[in-house]
Amino acid sequence: MKRPISTLIALVAIILSATAQNPQAVREVIKANSHLSIPSITTYGQVSIGDMSPAPKGYKPFYFSMVSRHGSRYETRDTTFVKLGATYKLANELGILTDLGKQAQQILAKAAAEQDGKSGELSALGQKQLRGIGRRAYSNFKSLFDSGSIEGKSSTKMRCVFSMAAFVDGLKEGNSTIPVEMEARESYLPMLRPITATSKVTSDYYKLYRHIRSCGPWLIRRDEWASKQDMSSCIAKLVTNPELLVEKCNIKSLFHFAYDTLYLLLFAENFEMGGGAIIDKIFNAEELYNFYQYHSITWTQWTGGFGNPFSEALASFIRPLVDDVASKIDEAIAGKNPNVANIRFTHDSYVIPLLGVLGYKDCHLQYSEDWERTVTTIPFSKIIPMAANLQIVLYRNKHGEVLVRSMLNENDLYLPIECETAPFYPWEKMRELAYSNLAKLDQSRKVIATKYGIK
Repeated sequence: MKRPISTLIALVAIILSATAQNPQAVREVIKANSHLSIPSITTYGQVSIGDMSPAPKGYKPFYFSMVSRHGSRYETRDTTFVKLGATYKLANELGILTDLGKQAQQILAKAAAEQDGKSGELSALGQKQLRGIGRRAYSNFKSLFDSGSIEGKSSTKMRCVFSMAAFVDGLKEGNSTIPVEMEARESYLPMLRPITATSKVTSDYYKLYRHIRSCGPWLIRRDEWASKQDMSSCIAKLVTNPELLVEKCNIKSLFHFAYDTLYLLLFAENFEMGGGAIIDKIFNAEELYNFYQYHSITWTQWTGGFGNPFSEALASFIRPLVDDVASKIDEAIAGKNPNVANIRFTHDSYVIPLLGVLGYKDCHLQYSEDWERTVTTIPFSKIIPMAANLQIVLYRNKHGEVLVRSMLNENDLYLPIECETAPFYPWEKMRELAYSNLAKLDQSRKVIATKYGIK
């Protein structure tokens, strides 16, 4: 796929900013694209797709593994739009909405009507995203997909099931005869959703999570920090009388009113309601960056990371998914995997720790006592948009030597492994790195479990 040189220059600039991994770099990324200000709800179209690196001479793809988040969806609760819509309606009745505030109200009302009764479901845009990803995967690895069968497994959430079907539809646009077996069963959840599966793992996780909540000051500090932020600029663009808004419209604070407005305008983009059209008119870059911090700090506490026993213990729960990916790759190399591709569909909370455990550069969430440092160690919005997908492809030469490439959101990933063929790496070294990371996380989990009497 060839791109104009101006597009490539812009892409390189954004990538360099994101991978610098510091607060200022994240500020610049958000300033360049306000749609990246709320991690995890960004649409896939906000992430640029670069050119693929050519394979080393003589190597051809023979196996494909994928772990994907579902595509764009509706909000998980209809009441989220209804509640904010009611606030805007009352503000309008009080006569305090500005013209821009009325535009926001209209967009949110339209989005609420579209959202009604579809809580958590895959949107039409989500289907398009996964179909396109499947179409491009077939184009990139045609010889591989034409050579055998595909096994697909999905979380039992319907947005994941339909995402898997859409991806397969994309593949079949290239070859309708590809044999595919797709399943979504409760028995797969300990592997695909190891934290929320109905199992002892879930119970242990929530025991641990409760301890993290009670021992960590972040959430209390976050709300205290939020209460001190100056919202006068964006609020003045939405309402003429902030004091009356607080008094009469039952809002938690001006900060939360502004945050909820941004969140739902951006979320409306996932079902193509045009919410993003007025964001830059309402919010400045510093406000957007502050909302990025506010959203990310809670989210990072769900996924875990490195640098702190609690966060490492949380990340250790991803082991069943790592084991499945690794074992299927081992089988493919040994000629014992009956499929040329294993595809899995899950949720954002599992893709992020998987990327960290596998050790990819710029995907390694690093805990710090300073939450701003923590949430800017990786470019969240570019890593985990709706439909985020990790593709791992094995290549072999005529001597039987195997190299593996990884792509996140259809862009090459790099590992901290010295290798002349990067981003193509020996599987043995990649596997060793992953299980070395897991061993460290498991040790932290043991420490925390012993300390609090959790098995």
